[in-house]
Amino acid sequence: MRDEAETIGVPVILMLLLVATLELSGLNTPLFLAAKQLAELFPDALWANLTILGDALVAMVLLSLLAVRYPALLPAGILAGLIATLLSRSLKNLLEVERPLTVLGSQVHVIGSDLFNFSFPSGHTTAAFVVAGVYALVLQRDRVAAALFCVALLAGFSRIAVGAHWPMDVCAGAALGWFSAWAGWKLAAGWHWSRSHRGQQVLAALFLLLALALFGLNTGYPQAFWLQMSIASAATLASLLTLWHTWHNTT
Repeated sequence: MRDEAETIGVPVILMLLLVATLELSGLNTPLFLAAKQLAELFPDALWANLTILGDALVAMVLLSLLAVRYPALLPAGILAGLIATLLSRSLKNLLEVERPLTVLGSQVHVIGSDLFNFSFPSGHTTAAFVVAGVYALVLQRDRVAAALFCVALLAGFSRIAVGAHWPMDVCAGAALGWFSAWAGWKLAAGWHWSRSHRGQQVLAALFLLLALALFGLNTGYPQAFWLQMSIASAATLASLLTLWHTWHNTT
């Protein structure tokens, strides 16, 4: 990884500058309509499947897939998720930005549930970038990080494609997610309890419960049901393996 200030700060600043540019230039709505037109060249199911990758519960569960080999994913993920939720929810409630469906009405082809308020920032994009960021920072592999951020970008674009968010919402979500991933990773480095056997057991058990909860989650995107079930199944098996590994190491 490059120098930390450059790696973390530059993308966040660029995304926030892009948010300001879109808002002040009046390009937010035209860019949304152009992106929606492009997205409609592809099937709705594609965007539904991509967009659930940014669901908060799905995102947390995805962090458990490699935890048996990289246990630092769990504490960093929990802390990053808490920070991201606090920032995202606070901004949504403070700013109360109307969603595209409220402003544009029938011009918006909606995939999934109709959403009207609390648009800024995109929580799904934030969660997707938390996952990509935590994996990138813990694994420290540039090619893997590049691939994960490409997926996160597609998940962010899918929020426009499903008619749920403006482009500036997605840019802000990307900035918040990457910042939250870094903040969670830094805090986890000093969280000594999470590296103890008991701490690892508790975290593994928590992520197992999250994986099981995913089986019953209504994401609002029925086209993505089988992807949801696949992720829940893989995460359940991974969490059981991680839990067994932590118990085995104490005996």
